[in-house]
Amino acid sequence: MGFSTQHRKDQQERPWKINPVWRGIGCFLIILVPIMSWFAAQLFLQTNNRLALSADMTKVITIRYMGIAEIDKLIASFNSYTAAHNLITGQFLFTAILMFIGFGLLSVIYAILYRIVGPPRYGPFDIPPGTMRR
Repeated sequence: MGFSTQHRKDQQERPWKINPVWRGIGCFLIILVPIMSWFAAQLFLQTNNRLALSADMTKVITIRYMGIAEIDKLIASFNSYTAAHNLITGQFLFTAILMFIGFGLLSVIYAILYRIVGPPRYGPFDIPPGTMRR
């Protein structure tokens, strides 16, 4: 048995098992945060009184026609869908911003909880760092 096969075997065996509930919570949050961001952006745009948005932000999303009949049919159906549902560019921009804030906030909360509840910083065989002498 060579070194590489022994090394691979050691890497595959983990001393801990991850609870599948944590994976389910992560998948749930990956779906939930964008949905919450979409509705929060929609609520923000409806109740916005102080922030003046540019004309590009309040414009309905449209795609220019290309001059090819088959593709223009798809573009026309997309443009009619966006016009019927009033999808504006500001909605997507604020959704992306709120998603960034939401995932960042979840990361900070997770880091704080891991620091509080997680394993100790030093194991039984570690020596804590001493004070530095100047």
